[in-house]
Amino acid sequence: MTKETVVVEATWHIELTCHCPACGKYVDLLEAPDFWDGRSMGLCEHGTDRTKAVEVICPECDHEFEVKTVY
Repeated sequence: MTKETVVVEATWHIELTCHCPACGKYVDLLEAPDFWDGRSMGLCEHGTDRTKAVEVICPECDHEFEVKTVY
């Protein structure tokens, strides 16, 4: 008798989270539909000039602020 190998699908979950300095909510910045528009940084990129002062908008309150990405 031989065992059939079952391949199970695994799903990646990518987030870029922080607390908004205006509303205080813990938010995923990638929820903004246009987050990647005009950005040249890659997934999980950190410690580069492109990721030291990233301008973002809180998806909860629309407050604009800067983040430094870390991984």
